[in-house]
Amino acid sequence: MKRFSIVFILPLLFVASCSKQINMDIPSNECSILDIRVFGQLGKPEIVRIDDTSGEVTLFINKTDDYPWSEVKVESIALSAYAGSDLGEEAVLDFYNPQRKAVIKVTSQTGKSVDWTVILKPYEAFYAGVWKVIDAKIYVDQNISGCGTGSWGTPMNGAEFGLYFAPELDNIITIEMNSEMVDGKFTGIITNDAGADGLWGEFKGVWPGEYPEDAPLDMNPRLRHLLPAGESEWVLDLTTNEMKITNRNITSTMTFETDEWSNMVFVFNLPDASQEIGGSNFYDNFWRSSYRFTYIVNPLQ
Repeated sequence: MKRFSIVFILPLLFVASCSKQINMDIPSNECSILDIRVFGQLGKPEIVRIDDTSGEVTLFINKTDDYPWSEVKVESIALSAYAGSDLGEEAVLDFYNPQRKAVIKVTSQTGKSVDWTVILKPYEAFYAGVWKVIDAKIYVDQNISGCGTGSWGTPMNGAEFGLYFAPELDNIITIEMNSEMVDGKFTGIITNDAGADGLWGEFKGVWPGEYPEDAPLDMNPRLRHLLPAGESEWVLDLTTNEMKITNRNITSTMTFETDEWSNMVFVFNLPDASQEIGGSNFYDNFWRSSYRFTYIVNPLQ
């Protein structure tokens, strides 16, 4: 009976011993920056641990001429539990150097430390603002549809589109950017306002003997959704500078260029329509052969 009792008592003592060890406070070895916000920051930080002693934090900020590079206020910082940093109460960082870098040392409860390099990347949202539409062009390459070998760009206020598009030429495009990024991307609202005449243009082509003024080629299904009338949401990927514009679950992709006259150009690459049903030469040129559409805009003074 004694042996029988000892067999059960020993495991109980072992369990009690383990339980005591688990409940003991173990000093933390963590020394990470979990979040940080500085003056003028856009969106959330990009935080990357490089090795046991170093890491990088990348922050995007609004680009302004008067940005205080030498004394950038740290508005908030979140560290690993029980960790501390070398920042003072009124914490500022000095980025007045060509690399726009500063270092924050974070020390864990056990005394281990990591030097976190904070990098400021000025971001100029050159596309944000209020723009007036002064022209638009559709680009055609007949090699795409096989109806010829020519390629050209046609102004939408040219004879091929009659007066249908003219109301769009006083439109006001407003691009507003949200202060917070979403999944590392900028977001905002883009509004295509009808302008002084209260009208949006239509994308309809006319051509003598093929598409008369009263029975035009309707290009609205191919072009109107690119920059929809009214208000739409946009998301911009910093790595590509592609702006995805979404309205009523339909999304287009806009990029930006500057033309030879220093005008801003909103660029839309059109999907391949070469396999769609052919029609007259005019249809093939402006539907099946079109590959690019642009709005030419100027800042509204």
